Amino acid sequence: MRPVILLSAQLRSALPRSVRRDLNSKLFARLKTTQNPVPPPKPNAPFIKRKEPLAPRNPQTSPTKHAKLTFRKGPPEKIVVYYSGKGKTAVVGTLKLVSLLIFGVSCFLLAPAFASSDEHPWYLAPAIAIGGTLPMIFILYTTSPFVVYVHVAIPAFARRSRETMIEYVKNLPPTATLYMTTIRPTSLPQQTEVRLGDLVLNKSFLRPITFTNSKPAPSPWWAGKTPQHFYTDVKAQRSTQYPNYFPALWDNVYKQIQNKGLKKQN
Repeated sequence: MRPVILLSAQLRSALPRSVRRDLNSKLFARLKTTQNPVPPPKPNAPFIKRKEPLAPRNPQTSPTKHAKLTFRKGPPEKIVVYYSGKGKTAVVGTLKLVSLLIFGVSCFLLAPAFASSDEHPWYLAPAIAIGGTLPMIFILYTTSPFVVYVHVAIPAFARRSRETMIEYVKNLPPTATLYMTTIRPTSLPQQTEVRLGDLVLNKSFLRPITFTNSKPAPSPWWAGKTPQHFYTDVKAQRSTQYPNYFPALWDNVYKQIQNKGLKKQN
């Protein structure tokens, strides 16, 4: 018997009741098990992104952090008391670079070219090398004490206020730390740490010198010799480029060094 005939309602009504019950239990149960399950419909509700809780605008800081933030608003750890000026710094840096350039061209380009040529006398190549070396030695020797900046280290007890800092600089102890910034032969800055008690006035007939560090700190052989002689003007140049610049205090620092005596050197 075909399933189409059995599925007809009129034909099934003609059959006995027991036969219909048997067909329903066997045939329709098999048809239900062979059907694929229908997936449930997906919800069409929109996706709502949860926002992370924001931090409060005025968080409560710990007493230690609050003290650090308040302490940072005072004077800095180092202040500038001397500045040589843009003009002098540019001239000294340019002279050092030009002398190095002349030395390199004379010793590594011109001298080998004349030495390898048979048309010129033998002494011309050494003369060119010496002529390019002497200006470099003279410029580097005479400009090495030139100081661009002088910084004064401010201890913690003197950073409470601006007035306390100024009073400390006007009466520096012998153990006060100063930082002398000079120019290297490559025109890069070099900072030397000295103590106020180790600086003495000095003069030289070969190059300009104002101060000499009587107790220079030792340095490794590969770092070169620590600068020992420094040259500064009596008056500091005015500048509005640095907010922590106090040129009026340089007079007090200069006088404190001057009171330690004069050391002459030929």
